[in-house]
Amino acid sequence: MRRLRETDGSSLHRRHVRFHLSTCKGVSPLHDTLHAEASVLYTQLRDAQRAREDAEDAATTASAQLTRAEVNVENGIREIEAAAKKLDRKDPSLAARRTIFPAGLSPVIKPDGQAQLDVLPALRVRLAPFAGKGDMDDAIAGLDHAEMQHRAALDTVALAAAELETRFAEERAVRRSVREQLESAYGRLRDHYKANPSAAEPFFLREKERSQSKRKAPTDGAKPEGAPGSAAQR
Repeated sequence: MRRLRETDGSSLHRRHVRFHLSTCKGVSPLHDTLHAEASVLYTQLRDAQRAREDAEDAATTASAQLTRAEVNVENGIREIEAAAKKLDRKDPSLAARRTIFPAGLSPVIKPDGQAQLDVLPALRVRLAPFAGKGDMDDAIAGLDHAEMQHRAALDTVALAAAELETRFAEERAVRRSVREQLESAYGRLRDHYKANPSAAEPFFLREKERSQSKRKAPTDGAKPEGAPGSAAQR
């Protein structure tokens, strides 16, 4: 029997357990028991894999929304800069842009994620003297809204990451159960065929079985050598 490794993915685990349960069906009461046990685990692994894939999709969506939210914050900051420039054109003595952005725009818009939000409190302190002047209030309102969306997006990303971690842990746990089930079934079948323990082998997927479709099918109705129910098995 080819033993699965912890590092093998769910698709390979599913192929192995599916092959095993399919070959066991209807052979004997023991085989039917193994079929039932493996069927439960196959369903659990299929569902766990799909749940993890759904969680990955949700995490990707959350990441995309965060990226967009960061762009909106950057655009909001640029609107602040535009309003400050407009004030300076009307009254150069205000020095609004230099006051609000003493090191220029880049240090304020370059950070990502939580760091992008961390620069905003100091920015708000610097722009406070210009509130109520020109277009500044509209620009501040736009930044407020963008910041709110950014914080919500960060929360969603964190929740999605936690959900993905949970789903992946559940998937790995089912994989382990599949490996344990196949190992147990292998031992029981070898005991069942104690006069010829190798007869247990055809009930477990071998590497060459993965390319079954490329093999020439028998045309005389005979079973391939080593298949369940063949002379080699008996």
